[in-house]
Amino acid sequence: MSRLITIWLDICLLRAGPQDLPSSRILLGLTVSCYLLVSLLLSVPGYPAGTALLVAVLDLGLLAAFTAALLYFFGKWARLPQTLTALTGTGSLLGLLALPLVYLLLQGPEDNLLGGFAALFWLFLFGWSLLVVAHIMRHALSIPLPYAIGVSVLYTLVALQLMAALFPTQAG
Repeated sequence: MSRLITIWLDICLLRAGPQDLPSSRILLGLTVSCYLLVSLLLSVPGYPAGTALLVAVLDLGLLAAFTAALLYFFGKWARLPQTLTALTGTGSLLGLLALPLVYLLLQGPEDNLLGGFAALFWLFLFGWSLLVVAHIMRHALSIPLPYAIGVSVLYTLVALQLMAALFPTQAG
């Protein structure tokens, strides 16, 4: 298991790709479960428990559907298990890093130094997450990094817009 975590960390640091993970349905199931749990934990502070679960399931469904559609379109369907394992594994790791930030940002005023630092680190983590998804897509789709960044940004914009439309927050 430590070898797998090392590979996911290496993918997050852009030193490995999804092809470095084993193609295993069991591993995919475990990482999907972890991703769903982390997504749920990230959603709970902003939504009631039932809605947070729906947000987490939709997040996972969008990730899987978008990835499957791209791999099918590019004729790389066989890469789906490793690509989803890479996306959900790295998403879980980055989500765990974001977890304390989410709780900190939702609890304290933004005008204090700690809140400002948390917001800055959140932006950095968001940007890094986009880059990690692009890195994975670059390998999975065999496309240049600038195109993969476009794919990553497109996915994120679609997902954020859909989530905002289906699950509006109470603020504002």
